[in-house]
Amino acid sequence: MTYLYLNTPDNRARFVLGTEGTKPLIVMSINPSVGSPTVKSPTVTTVRHIAEDYGYDSWIILCLYPQRATHLDELDQVPDPELVAENMKVIDSVLSRYPGTRIWAAWGTHYKDRFYFPQMLQQVLTIAGRYHDSWMHYGPLDEGGIPQYCLYLDKGEGWFPFNAEQFLETTPV
Repeated sequence: MTYLYLNTPDNRARFVLGTEGTKPLIVMSINPSVGSPTVKSPTVTTVRHIAEDYGYDSWIILCLYPQRATHLDELDQVPDPELVAENMKVIDSVLSRYPGTRIWAAWGTHYKDRFYFPQMLQQVLTIAGRYHDSWMHYGPLDEGGIPQYCLYLDKGEGWFPFNAEQFLETTPV
C-alpha cells in the first residue's frame, strides 16, 4: 500500500493523508489530528473500514483547515494564510486527479467552532466545482443539518446526497 501524505516540516499541519488507488473515497473533514502513515488514529480506522465496506480501493482525507489539533480549542483563532493557501493548493491537486468524484462531507458540529470554516468550505466548493464533483454524507445529519464527523459513525448507515452549497448558504456559524 502506497500512502499519500503531506505535512509541514514541523508537523504543525497536515494537508493530506490517504492511500493510492483508482477509486478513492475522498473525505472532507474539519482538521487533522495525529494520524499519519505510521501513527494510526480512530478516524483513519473508521475511514478505512467504510472505504473497504463500500468498494473503494483507497481513501484520502482532506480537511477544511490543515492545522493539527486533537481538540478544537487548540485551533488557531484566526486562520494562517500560508496554511490556507497550501491546503487549497493540495486540495486542488488531489481533486484534479479524480474529476467527477463524490466527496464525503464529514466535518461534524465543530464546524460552528471557528468563524473561518465557512470561508474554507467556500474555497473548497469552488475547487470541487471545477472538477464537477458532488457531495455526499454518511448516516443521518446532525443538528442543524450538519454532516457527521467521520469518527462517530456506525457500519452500514449508508450514503446520502448532500447539497454543500445549500448547507453553506443556510447554516449560520
